[in-house]
Amino acid sequence: MSSTNSNETEISLILLDDNNIFTLGLREVLNTEEFKDINIIATGKIADFSSLLKQYEVNLWVISLDFNQYPEKVKQFLKFLPQLSNEYPHLSLVILVSWEFVGDFSSIPIIKGSCYKNADINELVKTFRICAKGETYFSVKNTLFSPKINSWFSRQCKFGLQQIQGEIINIDDYIKGKKLSIADILYWQGRKRELKLAKWLITQLSPDFYEFISDSSKENNQSKIDKNFAQIDNYNSQIIVSDSPQNTYDLILLKIQSSLKNSTSKLLEIDILQESKKQELLMIILQEWIISVRELRNLNIDKDNVSEKINIYIKELWQNSTIKFLNRYYLPESESDTDSINSYSLLDLVMKESESLLKETVPKIPFILDIISYEIYQQNLVIDNETYEYDSKSNQDIEAIIIENIIIHIANLVIEFTLNKFSDNTNIKHKLFNLELKSSRKVAMFRNNLIWKYRKEKYWQNPKNIFEDQYEMLKLGYQGIETCIITHSRHQELKTIQGLPWAVTILIELRDSLYRVVQSLERTIGKVVVYLLTEVIGGGIGLIGKGILQGIGNRIKN
Repeated sequence: MSSTNSNETEISLILLDDNNIFTLGLREVLNTEEFKDINIIATGKIADFSSLLKQYEVNLWVISLDFNQYPEKVKQFLKFLPQLSNEYPHLSLVILVSWEFVGDFSSIPIIKGSCYKNADINELVKTFRICAKGETYFSVKNTLFSPKINSWFSRQCKFGLQQIQGEIINIDDYIKGKKLSIADILYWQGRKRELKLAKWLITQLSPDFYEFISDSSKENNQSKIDKNFAQIDNYNSQIIVSDSPQNTYDLILLKIQSSLKNSTSKLLEIDILQESKKQELLMIILQEWIISVRELRNLNIDKDNVSEKINIYIKELWQNSTIKFLNRYYLPESESDTDSINSYSLLDLVMKESESLLKETVPKIPFILDIISYEIYQQNLVIDNETYEYDSKSNQDIEAIIIENIIIHIANLVIEFTLNKFSDNTNIKHKLFNLELKSSRKVAMFRNNLIWKYRKEKYWQNPKNIFEDQYEMLKLGYQGIETCIITHSRHQELKTIQGLPWAVTILIELRDSLYRVVQSLERTIGKVVVYLLTEVIGGGIGLIGKGILQGIGNRIKN
């Protein structure tokens, strides 16, 4: 039976969840004709609540709380719910929780309803529609156990989780600080997996207990709320994704959460970021990619016109990702700072920079048009005269490599822009950069190394790859970022090469043409050297040795 009603009033809502997988999944499910009355106008993390509150007026705020994955963030949010209720009594919130959550939301006036995250979609939609009308609907059932027992059990589980997390951190520090053999690495990785499994089991068994404390203080103000929500995002919480990916995007998400260590032989712009910020940036770009692909699919653009729109599509992908990422961290340090940087806001700077991005960078990212046609029109991929059928499990790897390469390149462009415009900003350096790369000198050295990398790629590596009909792709492995080679005809690009890159291709061709001559000459010289050593010099040494031995023999006889 359909859940829609043609007479339903449109519901505008904002969805907040620190787990991007759940956010993407719910948006995808609700983006159907069946639920056309529900319009998700924005998504974000719990820490984005305060900033989004200033920008939007909506019927409903849907906030997903997962005590298992983000316990500290959830605690911070719940702690300030009474305060928010006093400050914004007109708000309507729906809280989504995991099944083991213990608590009663009915005492908070602005919370109109609650529901389990894993509830049926029709139950979720029912909750949204009822609460959007101003009515209340709580489908979360209270536990039958005593709150004191739950509280004690929750504390015991929390203590165990802290010990396990400490062991995991110790293992990570030990592995980083030493050069270990393969056997040792496998042992410690196995030990780490065991601890993570134990951590997961405890989080599944432990109840999420929270007791609301009414806030009688009237000192609440907007700046205090902003500060509290900013604190929520300071916790290094781990996002848990499925170990059994169902599609390419699940596979990419799983890899992002595994490791983003640079395992290539070259420097990457994102190397300057903290590990958690790398993950955050790539997650944002992947989310924007999925949203953009879906929007392009809904626009029903003719296949012949896609190639004309591709540059605009990538430009918007970069713009949205850059703004969404840097908005969380960039703050002008002073009035002079806002007047200088140059008299532009972050949005203005991004828009201005995107034009040069179109001309210089987009053409260097391979297979963009191919993968978009594959995603939108279910058109087969053809690479190096080999056909990869749409949605085939056997072709998931090549699809993932192409998308991962695009995502990593966009991430590098975001950080390149950040280094060019905000490398001296204290907030950026403190919140984003690695500890060992925070000083001005280290940042300058890092940028100089990037410049040398750009020159090497422009004048040597790129011409070489074009001449050899290959693309060097960046992909996500389970142990970090790796490189792989995809062969594909680049004859048209070879015709357009000029200047020093063209000279490089000539040198490579000259080397190839002289290779057999040099190889033959080496063999001939080698044979001559061997003959001289064995027959001439060796024979002479043999005669001398024979004479010495005969002389010694005669001396002994005498």
